[in-house]
Amino acid sequence: MFIFATIKNEKKRGKLEELYIAQASSMYKVAYRILDDEYLAQDAVHEAFINISNNFEKIMQTDCNKMGALLIIIVRNVSINMYNRRKKSGFSYEELGEEISDSGPGIEEILMNKEMFSIVVEKIKELHPSYADILSLKYFYHYEDSEVCRILSITPENFRTRLHRARHSLITLLSREQEGKNRE
Repeated sequence: MFIFATIKNEKKRGKLEELYIAQASSMYKVAYRILDDEYLAQDAVHEAFINISNNFEKIMQTDCNKMGALLIIIVRNVSINMYNRRKKSGFSYEELGEEISDSGPGIEEILMNKEMFSIVVEKIKELHPSYADILSLKYFYHYEDSEVCRILSITPENFRTRLHRARHSLITLLSREQEGKNRE
């Protein structure tokens, strides 16, 4: 990566290269699941490593067991930001055409699903970070329960409790959103 060449401190460069070798593939998978484009996913990983490089001292203070989860969260946030920027530029007709098949859902259903997805993503961002992380890892990145436990360094019991509370909090936020729309 080009960013490594710009770092003069050999120790910092070596640590970043180690992180890249160890975590880049899992970070890419997370980015790809969000962006559904291999080039954008690669860009997200590179942008995440730029952020990591800029905040190197803070990140290296993180417990080594939590480093993988932190990097996943960083690339997730970068990917979501990229997705939102791309979405703000509007839907391309080519993108919609690829999603529509003769036997598949209609345009209205596709647009409603994308709108609902955006609403859910925005509400998840409003949740407590521990709830947002567990929901994201479980439902957006499709990690198995045991993998989520390992990434977040929590017990299976803690996972179930936190997941239940996160779902309940999300449902509460979505209900309030719906009530607000019904009043208008």
